[in-house]
Amino acid sequence: MNSIIKSLTVFICCITLFSCTSEQQTKNGKHLFDFDWKFVKGDIKNAQQTIFDDSQWDNVNLPHDWSIEGPFSKENASFSRGAWLPAGKCMYRKSFEVSAKDQGKRFVIYFDGAYRNSEVYINGHLLGKRPLGYIAFHYDLTDHLNYGGENTIAVKLDNSAQPGSRWYTGTGIYRHVHLIVSDKLYVPVWGNYIHSNDYNGSEANLNIETCVKNDFDKKYVFTIRHTVIDANGKQVTQYEEAAQLASKEENTFKSIVKLEHPRAWSQNNPHLYTIKTELLSGSQVMYSEENKTGIRKFEYSSDKGFFINGVHTKLKGVCLHHAGGPLGAAIHRRTIERQLEVLSEMGCNAIRTAHNPFSEEFLEVCDSMGFIVMNEVFDEWEKIKSPTTVQDGKKIRIPVDFYANEFKEWADTDLTDCLLRDRNHISIAMWSIGNEIVQMMNPEGAPIGERLANIVHQLDYRPVTNGVYGYGWNKWPNSDAVATSDIYGYNYIKDDGLTKERKAQPNTMAVITEHESAQSFYPRGTYLYGKEKQEWWDKLNYKHDDAYEWVEKRDIRGEVGMEAWRIVKTRPHMMGMFIWTGWDYLGEVIPFGWPARSSSFAPIDLCGFPKDGYFFYQSQWTEEPMVHIYPHWNLDGMEGKKVTVYAYTNGQEVELFQDGKSLGKQKNETEDVEYQEWEVIYKPGVLKAVAYNNNQAVASKTVATAGKANTIEVKTRKNEMKANGQDLIYVECTLTDKDGNVAPKANNMLNFSVEGPASIAGVGNGDNMCHEAFKANKHSAFNSKCLVILQSTKEAGTIKLNIQSDGMVGKSIELTSK
Repeated sequence: MNSIIKSLTVFICCITLFSCTSEQQTKNGKHLFDFDWKFVKGDIKNAQQTIFDDSQWDNVNLPHDWSIEGPFSKENASFSRGAWLPAGKCMYRKSFEVSAKDQGKRFVIYFDGAYRNSEVYINGHLLGKRPLGYIAFHYDLTDHLNYGGENTIAVKLDNSAQPGSRWYTGTGIYRHVHLIVSDKLYVPVWGNYIHSNDYNGSEANLNIETCVKNDFDKKYVFTIRHTVIDANGKQVTQYEEAAQLASKEENTFKSIVKLEHPRAWSQNNPHLYTIKTELLSGSQVMYSEENKTGIRKFEYSSDKGFFINGVHTKLKGVCLHHAGGPLGAAIHRRTIERQLEVLSEMGCNAIRTAHNPFSEEFLEVCDSMGFIVMNEVFDEWEKIKSPTTVQDGKKIRIPVDFYANEFKEWADTDLTDCLLRDRNHISIAMWSIGNEIVQMMNPEGAPIGERLANIVHQLDYRPVTNGVYGYGWNKWPNSDAVATSDIYGYNYIKDDGLTKERKAQPNTMAVITEHESAQSFYPRGTYLYGKEKQEWWDKLNYKHDDAYEWVEKRDIRGEVGMEAWRIVKTRPHMMGMFIWTGWDYLGEVIPFGWPARSSSFAPIDLCGFPKDGYFFYQSQWTEEPMVHIYPHWNLDGMEGKKVTVYAYTNGQEVELFQDGKSLGKQKNETEDVEYQEWEVIYKPGVLKAVAYNNNQAVASKTVATAGKANTIEVKTRKNEMKANGQDLIYVECTLTDKDGNVAPKANNMLNFSVEGPASIAGVGNGDNMCHEAFKANKHSAFNSKCLVILQSTKEAGTIKLNIQSDGMVGKSIELTSK
């Protein structure tokens, strides 16, 4: 992403732009503009004008998603696709002063995303409209500001046409906003293109294309200076070039900076360099910005797959949606970091952004953590999708009013802006221009695909892909449309289908853009037997004549997802795969209807708690010895009956013990079966699995029959956060019995209270049918787990979180904000 971080002359108090006095002078740079907005639901007449009484509006900080506040209701027009949550029109206002001394500077307002159909005003003047809610956009404020007086930004959003997507979108200014201030000799937003893909092990060329514009009324002679700084803050090299521009002229200056023995960016060592770009008039710095990038080489082969720095690498990927569980679409950097930490521990190394541009922060975190990204832009072209959903037990189709109606007018602009914003990101390996596009099956799809692919090729060097159905689902009669992409992307292709496809297209590069995961549908920790299973399906009012066998195959054994990984690992030409999905998300509750309000396709639930399928991927994608067994051992009503116990391990062998007695060892060496199983007569007690390498025990896992929930155990990945009003700490709660055994069916209500400089940003439990509020100070556990998310204020200090539940031992933990 061509991210302007800030001029070195900027200090944090420049955020006073929105409350500064006339004596204060604005500093050049990019200033966070997230705090102290006014908000109201609805479309309020004349609210875009400077003189307007907004004193009764809510005070909010950004990012902000008001849909996530609920309530869940079957009457909400968002339907199951939008998680039964409210949506509609809303407005935001923010007043700020600009010093009279700043007249002559250039002011730009930058939105990283606002959902959706945005209209932005400054002092009553319409700056522009943007229908797509996922795209970043910016407007020049310079000619419309009151210098030495008050100014008002107003934003109208309209998300009232529902269902508005095939998944939960959120409603509001749900990403960061910045105010960019510069002199009139400057690099426009996204005007610095920095890339390198020729690393040979000892050197690399850093290619820098810098667009410079002169808005002064005179010619300017200046120097372009690029300084390369390593991750330790040490200057590596510096490049200078003399340049000049006539008044109102714009030009792109190309530079090549050679780096000797650079530190390469890789998944295990994602080293980033900072490129500081300055425009100097004599010794005066007229403009400065910083961008981060890395040195690496991606290679793509039709017969050998994908390489990073010469190392053959399988993409062990997941598809993600943009929202963050209990926080909805209004997520912060820590949300993304935690998501990627949990996925990394599963062995995941790649992300597909499904099916729209993500935030700048998301790509920045992928860069810093070594994830590979398939950056996807569109879910629809010119034809509206009408996905299947369930209503009152029947399958129906509901058209979604998402983007197809705007595609002809806006697609080229949106794709271009996505590329310009994101192309500096070292983590991006390919661009996806579509997902299961209806027009790809017809002759009309080819010219559209070719047009979009050409835009990508004109602006960046990385290849284009497109997620389409393979032979395993539908045959694509219009291969010309598919062939407009450099890499063939297959969704849900079967083994025999891929064999046929390879025979028909032997010289194409290929990746599985989407496939079922090794666990789908049942929520975390849910094991159903006999009547309990039928009652569970009946609650959903779902036609389940053949559902048991269908779900058992996909959920309990996960064989469909296992087959997908088998396809990838046994075919050298296949670059990798992206499972659907990596993380449960709100909306798209298929195959369910009400009361389900979130998906359950993923190996990780909505709150970040791993399901059993998580450990299948860990057994296939990681080397640290591990073993996992399931189900839990609190199976009421199953005494004396046979229960199948499953194990996942990356060890050579695994042995199962029941109450200390061995039930036998099994080898873990076959290519076509990635799990072990035992038929066990259930009785309360203890199961233990032990994994072996070369006859030496290397890992073990125990599940025990637990008593009544008695104690609340807590876990955090960090105990300290920044006092910036936006940092988060996720506190994971687990209910255990008096002996420390996890109580796997405990659903106790937990009450939370906070002392010190923090607030509760959200709560949840991962149950896809729970309708309790996400914005609350209490929440029930689900199958022993509950989550509370704390958000910092702008004050430092000690934070104490208290957790209470009737009949249980309370818990308190201390955290710090600095």
